[in-house]
Amino acid sequence: MVGLKYKVCFTSDEVSRILTSFIKQYVDTEKLKKYYLLWNSLNKNLIVKCLPIEKIKNLPFPSDKSVLLYDERQKMLYGTTIKDIIGFVQNLEQWDEVDACIFDKDIDWVVAITHEDKILCWGNIDIR
Repeated sequence: MVGLKYKVCFTSDEVSRILTSFIKQYVDTEKLKKYYLLWNSLNKNLIVKCLPIEKIKNLPFPSDKSVLLYDERQKMLYGTTIKDIIGFVQNLEQWDEVDACIFDKDIDWVVAITHEDKILCWGNIDIR
């Protein structure tokens, strides 16, 4: 697997604070206890768009937009850019399994990359 290019790797205290905000806004904590993955524990009332992973290149943001990527398998939070995430995803091998959530500092939207080679979009985002 090709590594993600990133500018910041957050401390455990920063990860905890940011993920707490994320979970409050988007995650059903009862589902999280059962399914363990954030993207698989969405609140029922959220509208989610499910797309093939190759649609990640259609993220409607400038390529240099700063975003956060939480790698659920490594339990690591990275500060990176849309361009670097797209490059990372496009270089995944078919055997690579990634479960990650991408969001901005305001957590107005989330794009989840799943090990099922899908992306899930929810919040204020429209990928075509």
